[in-house]
Amino acid sequence: MSHNGYVKRADAICTAYRTQTPPIARPRSYDAIVRWGSKTLPLYAGALRKLAALQPPKADAAQVQAWLAADRKVQAAVRDLVAAAQKRDFSAVSAAASRAQLAGSDSRRAAQALGLQVCGTVATSQ
Repeated sequence: MSHNGYVKRADAICTAYRTQTPPIARPRSYDAIVRWGSKTLPLYAGALRKLAALQPPKADAAQVQAWLAADRKVQAAVRDLVAAAQKRDFSAVSAAASRAQLAGSDSRRAAQALGLQVCGTVATSQ
């Protein structure tokens, strides 16, 4: 697959994911975090599987692996966030949210370096 073909397919996967999941801006309760995470995590995992199944050009392989590794860190942090919210553990919620934000920033930076448009931006509320 060409670089442009990879970018097009990856951005299509990210677009499909975004249309299915609303971004969480400022959760008002632990229950809101749990509801959001329960809906989002399975969809995120599915998008990651689809992205990992794409065959990037050899020249992009290392950069793609770094990007997907950052996305897996986002996934783990969000899982921790939901678990902390279920326990109503404020400090653990805060720590997991910080890890998710940092990994998300790393993911966007790596995606942008690959030329990804959708995957390299923050989802915003409509």
